[in-house]
Amino acid sequence: MFYTGRSEKSNGTNMRTISQTFRCFDEVARRGSIRKAAESLHLTAAAVHQQIRNLEEQVGAPLFDRLPRGMQLTTAGEIVIAAVRRSQRDFDNSLTQVEDLRALRRGHVNIAVSPSSAEQLVPGAIYAAMQRYPGVTYTVRSGNGESILRWIETGEADIGYALRRRPPPGVVEVRAFAQQLGVVTAPGHPLAAPGKKVRLRDCLDYPLILMTPDTELRALVDQIDPRQQRRARPLVETSSVSMVRRLAADGVGVGFLIAENVAEDVGRGALAWTPLADAGAKSFSCLYQRAETSTTVAMSMFLEFLAEAIETLDGQFHAAPRKRAAPGRRRPKSES
Repeated sequence: MFYTGRSEKSNGTNMRTISQTFRCFDEVARRGSIRKAAESLHLTAAAVHQQIRNLEEQVGAPLFDRLPRGMQLTTAGEIVIAAVRRSQRDFDNSLTQVEDLRALRRGHVNIAVSPSSAEQLVPGAIYAAMQRYPGVTYTVRSGNGESILRWIETGEADIGYALRRRPPPGVVEVRAFAQQLGVVTAPGHPLAAPGKKVRLRDCLDYPLILMTPDTELRALVDQIDPRQQRRARPLVETSSVSMVRRLAADGVGVGFLIAENVAEDVGRGALAWTPLADAGAKSFSCLYQRAETSTTVAMSMFLEFLAEAIETLDGQFHAAPRKRAAPGRRRPKSES
């Protein structure tokens, strides 16, 4: 039976004790007297005496020698008091940990994301979270979608964020964010003309910088119109989103990325990003975690900031395309 009353002063300190019985036993052991323990605990001597008798019946041995000079622990009593005080310390530590989580003074976030998310989206979310919760620490792994889901499956990461794909057994999708594929070009490129409606077929006459076939971004391109694949002859294939951005910015060719991949470059005018009008140019980025695993308080907090960064970025690209800024910066309340 857990004691849930208000904290009482015991031995000069405030403490929340595990049970009334342990509370009485510890106080008698400290003071060597049932009467003095009762006065300290604001209980009757009879109530304290009964708690000691009940505990001795449970243990099956006397816990005190009743001597003229007071109550003295027996050998059994010494064993039990050590266990009681150890349990109390563990209980106090657990309460401290719970309090730390409630106030988010501490906590750790272990997340796996794509390299492009680790480069642009996640740092902004971490920065925003740190302004309010500086005691939370982070581990961020980056890899392709297959690696991300494998890390979730093996417990090397708690949460994964990647373009949608079929998760392995034991891993579940917990939230999805719509993603739009767009063509990435140098500013001033014909495909980036204001108001121009661009489809995949319009891009195939230009040199193509494509992600490699084993990537989700390439699969997203390939699903748009399989009939057009015969015309898609890439000048460069790469697994690096950064390389696609760099070559497109230099005018070498055009690439296909989601808005998250290019937000900072577009924000400073180094790249142009135009959403593809094809029906198949839509997908989802998803959060994954192990099935039947509860999300920690720290992780829940961070996911709120990550979701806000994603939604803010989406608004920047679709609501106000001429005033695009880097992700991760929190919107003023008037814009929320």
